[in-house]
Amino acid sequence: MKREKSSAKKGSARNQEVFRKRLLAELKTHQDRVERARRELPVDCDPDDDAGVASRSAYREVTMSKLERDLQTIIEIERALRRLDAGEYATCVACQLPIADARLNALPWTRTCIQCAGRGSNFAGPFQLTPNPAH
Repeated sequence: MKREKSSAKKGSARNQEVFRKRLLAELKTHQDRVERARRELPVDCDPDDDAGVASRSAYREVTMSKLERDLQTIIEIERALRRLDAGEYATCVACQLPIADARLNALPWTRTCIQCAGRGSNFAGPFQLTPNPAH
């Protein structure tokens, strides 16, 4: 019995190291994307015509949206690294139950298990399309 506990502990430590490396790699990727987006962000200048204004405006909005998403992901990754350091990684912050490895593999910075994540969604239950009688 003691051996199983010890080997499980070693496996757990190994898994946490794997997740730490993955989180750090993801952090670097998102930081690079933020830096690239900041460099590519168009500066305001006098446009040549209305089409140029519209094009620059649309490009700026898309770039800002990507930038915001990457910044939020960086925050989530940093929180996950803090949870890892505190020994709280892979534990759902809502229900305190373990988060499945499959979920962590898909989204290593997740804070919640799939059940708790689904509770916050409008589509947590079965989604059903109803036919429109007018068609």
